[in-house]
Formats: sequence, C-alpha cells, structure tokens
Amino acid sequence: MINASIHGHDRTILGRIFHHPTSNNLEWREVVAFIGRIGSTEEKRDDKWGFTLAGRTATFLRPRDKDMDPREVERLRHLMQDAGLSPYSTEILEASPPATAEIDALIVVDHHEARIYRLDPETVGGETETTLRPYDPKGYIHHLSHEEDGNYRGQRAPEDLGYYDRIVAAVANAPRVAIVGHGTGKASAMAVLSERLHERHPGTEIRVVATATVDLSASTDGQLLALGREMLARDGR
Repeated sequence: MINASIHGHDRTILGRIFHHPTSNNLEWREVVAFIGRIGSTEEKRDDKWGFTLAGRTATFLRPRDKDMDPREVERLRHLMQDAGLSPYSTEILEASPPATAEIDALIVVDHHEARIYRLDPETVGGETETTLRPYDPKGYIHHLSHEEDGNYRGQRAPEDLGYYDRIVAAVANAPRVAIVGHGTGKASAMAVLSERLHERHPGTEIRVVATATVDLSASTDGQLLALGREMLARDGR
C-alpha cells in the first residue's frame, strides 16, 4: 500500500543520496527532514538518530558539522534500497506480509533493479513487493557507459545474468506474469530478461501473459500497479 509520495525537492535529495561517487556535502538537517516526510525519525542518546523506512530501521550518528559523513550516506542508501527505494522512486510502499497464496506477479525491471509485485487484479491495495538488484559492487550499473574504469572503454558493463535468474525465481509460483520495462534493444533489461526466460526458464516463459515498455522515470508506483492489473485483466486465462 502506498504510504508517502516523493516529489519536488525531495526527489533531488533522493538522487543525491544515491549519487555515485557518494556525496560529501549532504546536509544532515535536510536528510532528517526528508526521512521524516517519507518515514519516521527518532532522536536517541549520544547524538544518535533512528531512521525508519517501510518497517526497516537503522541508527545513524549526527555529524559534528552540518554535512553527513559519506560512510553514513552509504549506510542510508543501503537502508533505502532495503526499503525498496531507488533513485527513480516517486512513492514508498508500506511493509506488507509475505504472500502465501499463488497469485499473479508484475515485474518492473531495468538495469538498476527489479520490483516484483504480487497482486490480484481485482483487489486494489493488496499488493506485496520484493526488490532485487544486480551484483554491482563497483557501481558500474549506475553509469550506463564507462571509460577506462573496469576496461569497458565506453561500453556497458557485462550483465549479471544471475540477477535475471533471481527475478525468475521470485515469480516461480505465480500463475501469470506481466513484465514492464524501459528502453529498447540492448538498453532494455526487459529484453535481456525475456531472452533469459527463453533460454533457461521455458516453464516460466509460458506464464508471461503480457509485456509493456514505458518511461519508468516518469511513472509512479501507483501507475505501474494500475498498468499491471490492466495487463493481467486483458489476459483471458
């Protein structure tokens, strides 16, 4: 269920938290106010603060000057990722209990992350979400082209195909699957996922009932969920 929207200046702060290399001029007071708008904050003893997002909590140390330590910014980024946020998020979803029934799935995928929603097209607000990300320890995927670093010389870093296998595993029990992606050709993670399904996971491939290409950066979570329900509703199975 949608808990808070992220818009205006908050989108700028979110982008700076996810920026690579890590920002060293992110003001503490701005971060505390931002987390308070999309989650909750709690001041503790010894200059420590608790930040809670989508049911996940981490403790951060207030800096001596006005800016957060880059190492604390990295920890905050990890908390946000665990809460299902990305640099492109426009909404944060409340934590939901794991789905126990075999229900339909919507995959929203790009090269940065995959969001898997388990949903019933007839039940609005009953979705649960899982977020997966490719193995990317050096942050190459956050830059769609590279120069020298990693010896890719302007080419996209090699795909982590295990990332796509984990996506498939996450929808293993879904009777029907809809996929929404961004871009076309080699720029499309949806195309890579479709190829992986065809080559390695034919049992799941036959349960994919619809695909769609949209501008994910301009789509809210609510719009994507509505599109997913519409795609599933058009299927006659």
